[in-house]
Amino acid sequence: MKDIEKLLKMTERPQDYSDEEIRQLMNDPDMRAYYELMVDAEAGFALKKQNHEISSKKNHGERPMILRIAAMFIGVLLISGICFAAYRLVVGGEMNTQSQEVELSNAPQQVGSPQQELTETNAVRTFENAELQQILQELSDYYHVGVEFRNDQSRHIRLYTKWDTTAPLDQMITLLNGFEKVSIHLIDNRIVAE
Repeated sequence: MKDIEKLLKMTERPQDYSDEEIRQLMNDPDMRAYYELMVDAEAGFALKKQNHEISSKKNHGERPMILRIAAMFIGVLLISGICFAAYRLVVGGEMNTQSQEVELSNAPQQVGSPQQELTETNAVRTFENAELQQILQELSDYYHVGVEFRNDQSRHIRLYTKWDTTAPLDQMITLLNGFEKVSIHLIDNRIVAE
């Protein structure tokens, strides 16, 4: 195995070895066979590289044309797909809004559950610089519960918050209690603000 490593090193840097060392290594029949195999392999790689260069020069004019045609085809497919999606969105959206009906339930409402189902576009209500009194009154109307303020100053606290109308009332109360100046509880079907 060391002889093969020595042969490889000699072929890479023959100037580092004397003529006598090279002659000794080449007198060994196995090393001579390995050396001839390496020479043949190198010649094969050189021939393959030369053939590749000739064929790439030959096809140089054809390849960009094929790539352009493929790019145009992909572009047409992409634009067609976008147009089809936009058409389905517009036509499908119109059909959905025309045939949409609101179903009212005859079942009794539980405290803290929404009275009606809302579409996703109006399911979130944003309060910007709104007084707590306004926010709690909207919650009271929506969830059919009463409102009680135990501290008159708390009515005028202004908040920035969002209300997901599809969520239960308990979740909104927990969100509002996250503000420092607010303490709200649900007691006997009433929202109590302290």
